[in-house]
Amino acid sequence: MTRHGRVARTPVSPRDPGLLTTVLPAPRSTAGSIEQATASRDDLGRLAAALLSEPTVRNLWRQQLSLTRNFDWLEGFPADTWQDRWLLSGSDDLGSGWGPQGLSAGTRSRFTTGLGTLIVLQAIRPSYGWLFGSRLLGVYDAYRRHNEPTLFAELGQLVGGQRCDDHTTEALNVLTRMSIVTGKDLLAFDLEDFADYARARRDNGRTVTALPLAYDILHAVGGLKDSPPTLREAQARGQLTPAELVDRHPIANRAVRDVLVHYVAERSAVLDYGSLVNHAQMLADLFWGDLQRHHPAISSLNLPDDVAQAWKQRVRVLPDGRPRRTAHAVFLAVRSFYLDLSQWSMEDPARWAAWAAPCPISEADIRGYIKETRHRQARMQQRTRTLIPVLPQLVHTAEARLQRATLLLQAARSTTPGEEFTVEGSQYRRTGRNGSNWRPTALFLAPVDEPGPRFDAECEESNAFWTWASIEVLRRTGARIEELLELTHLSLRQ
Repeated sequence: MTRHGRVARTPVSPRDPGLLTTVLPAPRSTAGSIEQATASRDDLGRLAAALLSEPTVRNLWRQQLSLTRNFDWLEGFPADTWQDRWLLSGSDDLGSGWGPQGLSAGTRSRFTTGLGTLIVLQAIRPSYGWLFGSRLLGVYDAYRRHNEPTLFAELGQLVGGQRCDDHTTEALNVLTRMSIVTGKDLLAFDLEDFADYARARRDNGRTVTALPLAYDILHAVGGLKDSPPTLREAQARGQLTPAELVDRHPIANRAVRDVLVHYVAERSAVLDYGSLVNHAQMLADLFWGDLQRHHPAISSLNLPDDVAQAWKQRVRVLPDGRPRRTAHAVFLAVRSFYLDLSQWSMEDPARWAAWAAPCPISEADIRGYIKETRHRQARMQQRTRTLIPVLPQLVHTAEARLQRATLLLQAARSTTPGEEFTVEGSQYRRTGRNGSNWRPTALFLAPVDEPGPRFDAECEESNAFWTWASIEVLRRTGARIEELLELTHLSLRQ
């Protein structure tokens, strides 16, 4: 039986509660280097010597000393590989507090140097959390020089012309961390590896700003085969099915859940996707979800009068106690649901007659809908009238911020690290040092006149520019924010 050109039965969502099992998914395997993980101390020492660009006797002695400290410590844990010994030590969960306790600053430095060498050799693969919490000076650069150097060099050339650190050095560091943790070759990365990295960043309270560029440049050199060209396209879930829209709000009674899924599927033929999402949310969450929270055993759409009246009182109020301005929209959705089922039960009794029931929403309940719509329009118009006088001030502030950020960036580029300069009466100091191994080209500035956090002059100028550009596009074209986010160069040309 079909209706509106659609099949009557909707495929069951993979997130259906009835299909969930207690079987956990198999852990993802990593392709770490088995040879280095099981190599002897002498073999790792010979491999480490090849890492030195200037293998003087003193450099070799210092490297071997740092490695020996780590070997002696790790061999105290019973395991067959260096990676297993590292995990048994518990250091992977300690971040910067890893290793033996009570060490002097010099000994701690030797331990850190030796561990960095073992990471470059892929004998040890720490977790993302450990890498995020540790400052490994020069280790990422050394890793790129001695693991797939040609491919890393090609990636570096792709981002070489860009200056904002969030989109250059950090993009290479993202791929480097992924290679260290997974042990995979760069061209073997897949979408799940990027998802794991993004999840780890968020779990540690960090942003994933450079992840899209890392995806783009890896795709440009031949990686991520059969995947979309951008991370945003790869992560785009697309439109959810009617079953998935309903299953976002767990419903205990399977029969009620099924009738809601079938009803939403029927309505999808005449509603746009945004309206369909709202419709499913109002029926599955605000209507039936609320009923089953207050009446766990409920299983019928034929609601007693006291149950229906109590629900209507609850839906008029938000969880924080404020009145719900969209209560009439919820009433209309529920009323349409009941009236549609009654109509369809006469057309297809075998399918819908069991769910036909008196509608709990009366004409009096929706009488104020037109009035509420007018009030909503009046509030929007009043907000516009209130904000219009402030628009010149917003435009002036955005232009002033962009001008100041541009001057700061120009001054920072002409200043060496450690020097101070003045812009518009305020004094700043460029932090860092010329010989830094960690982001040596970063343009970090710190205010001198007043205490405050340092900031990246390049990213500050970029943010100021796009803020100004967004305001100009919105005020000169009248576009909505949704249209602004979807603008392309073809849209601007048209």
